[in-house]
Amino acid sequence: MKFFVLLVVTLLGASVLSIPETTRAAGFNQYVGFGDSTLDSGYFRYNTTGIVVFDKAVAAAVAQGASGGFVGPGLMNSTILAGKFGLSGAAVGGGGTNFANGGAFSAPLRASPNAPYLSGVEAPTNVSTNQQIQNYLASVGGAANPHALYMIKTGDNDLQFVRAQSASWIAANPNFLSGLAVGEALNAAALQAAGARTIMVPNSYNDAVFAGLGGTIAPQNAEVYARSLNYGANRWAALQAAGVRFIPADIDSLMRFVVQHPVLFGFTPSSVLSGNALYASLTPLLISGADVTPGQMQTSLFMGSNGVHFTTAGQQIEADYEQSLLIAPVQISLLAENAVQGGLARTATLQGQIDLSGQQRGPNGLNVWASAGANALNIRNTPGFPDTNGTPFVGSVGADYQTPCGLILGAAFTAGTQTQDFASGGGHFDQKDQSFSVYSAYRLGPVWGNAIGTYGLYQDKIARQVALGLFTDQNSANTDGRSLGLALRAGGDIHLGPVTTGPVAGLVIQQVRINGFTETSTSSVTALTFGGQTRDSTVSQLGWRVLVDVGDWQPFAEAKWNHELIDQNRMVKAALTTTAATHYSLAAAPVAYDWGTVLAGTSYRLSERVMLRGTASAMFDNPQVVTYGGELGVSVSF
Repeated sequence: MKFFVLLVVTLLGASVLSIPETTRAAGFNQYVGFGDSTLDSGYFRYNTTGIVVFDKAVAAAVAQGASGGFVGPGLMNSTILAGKFGLSGAAVGGGGTNFANGGAFSAPLRASPNAPYLSGVEAPTNVSTNQQIQNYLASVGGAANPHALYMIKTGDNDLQFVRAQSASWIAANPNFLSGLAVGEALNAAALQAAGARTIMVPNSYNDAVFAGLGGTIAPQNAEVYARSLNYGANRWAALQAAGVRFIPADIDSLMRFVVQHPVLFGFTPSSVLSGNALYASLTPLLISGADVTPGQMQTSLFMGSNGVHFTTAGQQIEADYEQSLLIAPVQISLLAENAVQGGLARTATLQGQIDLSGQQRGPNGLNVWASAGANALNIRNTPGFPDTNGTPFVGSVGADYQTPCGLILGAAFTAGTQTQDFASGGGHFDQKDQSFSVYSAYRLGPVWGNAIGTYGLYQDKIARQVALGLFTDQNSANTDGRSLGLALRAGGDIHLGPVTTGPVAGLVIQQVRINGFTETSTSSVTALTFGGQTRDSTVSQLGWRVLVDVGDWQPFAEAKWNHELIDQNRMVKAALTTTAATHYSLAAAPVAYDWGTVLAGTSYRLSERVMLRGTASAMFDNPQVVTYGGELGVSVSF
């Protein structure tokens, strides 16, 4: 008896004294961009080029519908991507924090010791990417926003600078680009040291720029493309060497697929070519709504002079891809989270069956029982990250024996299946589970307690969809996992005539492990490799229950408050499959630390040996999970 009293007191204390914590969030609250014209969302609309005539030309184009960025009257990928998370991708000076400006070098460059340094190729007032990072840090007093999404998209103008030099200059400066890569990495490291946590670094998409009909790179472009590939690899390697935790975005492979499969994206084999850029006689900065139509911005890939800037259609494809890299780890984290929610539901089922078995016992002390139920389960996410919705179906069978001293010993098998759909057409995953449980229960006067130990197996089939403009890529994979669980529950009964009521306290401990896997996809562009993940959970429970004995009927109800005791700052690892690049990690879906559950139902004595049980349950005050459902059970005593 002392043991059960001590257990109740301990669990009550754990629930009452635990300090409530706020829900962790995986979302972003700001977009900060650094780079050149491939990211510029309107810098020269709000900042001077240093050339009066050019400033007037920009203003005139804006007056006729131009965006002020290097996408004519269209939308830049920075604007689109930021909008997907409910943020602004506007340029500095226009209310946003996108520092990218068209023509910017990574750092100030010069071809000879006697030449002046230049920060870009577009305007005297260009600000290099490294200086943009330094300007941002100065503007925030050296404390970067840890919840912002940072984008560093640079290097194309560095390559253009080298391409403009003579063969002898290039031969005499073999480490020129690798030195720039190191400089970029040092500035990115400073950004991270100041507090930045999510930094995406895309590579150049020069495969698409240099491609000919059918997507093949002509021999005369092979050398400059090889230089581009090498520079991109050096940039990522330098970042990794500097300790920068970044998300590599392989825009080069993405756009290679677009050029090789143009019809999938609403293009033609010729309309994706850089040499057939829309309105090629004018820089895209000055192209306005008077020059091109919205339809043309959807049926051509490139626009403007030089043929290196995307139309709105191309910008959309790029932004969609970058979004997929950001949300995929969070989506996959739900495999483990879903299993934890299933474990809580399974525990409640077994505890209910233990209660039912305790109400009736045959002459031989043996009870055999079965139950089946279904629940609606919605796991919510932060803005920009997809929720999941599904209906878990679960069934359990078990048997237990009461020893002469009153100790109940039992075992159970539970199997479940469900399909969880990702919101916004993001695909789904199927999860099947099987668990094996052993349990014991004991009552001494008004005090009672029980314990359940569980080992579970999971099989997951993932179908993750990624929209890339008009085309939807289909990613698929299979994985499995396992879980361990321990549930303790105790309480005391107060008898008031036909009413039995009293406090309930519990502790549910779970560890779910999901193995890593690699996706395959239609395009092989958006497929990722995911590392294994572990979700630990220890939930304390404090509540009150009541049961009324009305002849053969025994209606009951229980309400309890739940508190997650383990900090949930876990990360999910992912890696590209299209090129060699370091893996990256992002925070898992947010988890609530406090919530309530209610359960109501009735048992019915069908005969001296058969008891029936029906329950309905729901979770409340949980910002991350909504679940409710019902269950039917039968217990036969022998």
